[in-house]
Amino acid sequence: MGIKQVADYAGVSIATVSRVLNKSANVSEVKRKKVLDAVKTLGYRPNDLARGLRNMPTSTIGVIIPDITNPFFPSVIRGAGDILHEADITPMIYNSDGNIDIEIEQIKTLISKRVDGLLFMHSEESKRVIDLIESANMPVVFLDRVEDGRFASVKSDNYGGMKIIMDYAYSLGHRDYWYIGGESKVSSARERLQAVFDFERDHSDISIKYASTTFSYEGGLWAFELLKKKFSIPTIIICGNDLIAFGAIDACLKNKLRVPYDISVTGFDDGFLAAHYNPPLTTVAQSPYDLGATGAKLLLEFISGKRKRAVTRVLPIRLIIRQSTTQL
Repeated sequence: MGIKQVADYAGVSIATVSRVLNKSANVSEVKRKKVLDAVKTLGYRPNDLARGLRNMPTSTIGVIIPDITNPFFPSVIRGAGDILHEADITPMIYNSDGNIDIEIEQIKTLISKRVDGLLFMHSEESKRVIDLIESANMPVVFLDRVEDGRFASVKSDNYGGMKIIMDYAYSLGHRDYWYIGGESKVSSARERLQAVFDFERDHSDISIKYASTTFSYEGGLWAFELLKKKFSIPTIIICGNDLIAFGAIDACLKNKLRVPYDISVTGFDDGFLAAHYNPPLTTVAQSPYDLGATGAKLLLEFISGKRKRAVTRVLPIRLIIRQSTTQL
């Protein structure tokens, strides 16, 4: 039971619930009564950790993401935001456009504003960034990224998710693959790629051709055309995320290939559009909301002193089978 459920039940915002419980601002009597009634009905008890954080120096948290236009990231922010609102903490959200120089400037800005911690989803691994964060002596949790053990992180089971997709494709009879993955400068892309490498090693009867691109629709279009110039069309395209898969599907259509009748396509994410694309996308479901929420909870544990040592939390995934794949 969390503050979000109280807000939904009372028909008010999370901020309003927080104000009523913390007595931190004026709230109308009508809304106050709705919140208190909801608290009583639901049996909600305020989070002890959150209450212990109200004397933080600035009560602000920095959040840096690489691409606000990617549907994955707003859900991450929503998950983190709900947890931070419950603790009466304000997130300061920055979009880096996948530019490491911008990320460095944003981190410097957040340090100057004396934020109490940072949720960070970097665009690429960089010693400059790591050295800057270490010098700030500030609690940091990496989201969907894993560093070298010095920092806490929360990620989905990237390796396991891609292994499930490969197993499923193989069970359908596919032996000729293209793999279009994200750029290796981030750990999530490398983990998914490693699962494909290992699958190829363990199955001598398959052929896989590889391309690396950005985690974007345009990346899927570009990589398809690149592979088409070099290799014959496969029976299935395995994609590193849903956006790449959408680009690959449209590239297939432009080349008069029907999905899934002439070629199958898979993704990774299961964002909102996956079920509504044409055709609906077979993919791996991960929860960006849980990614953000778990990261925020973990960061608050570090800030409060409840946790000292870095830890990596791995969130579960599941296979979603739709109409973009078919049996050979």
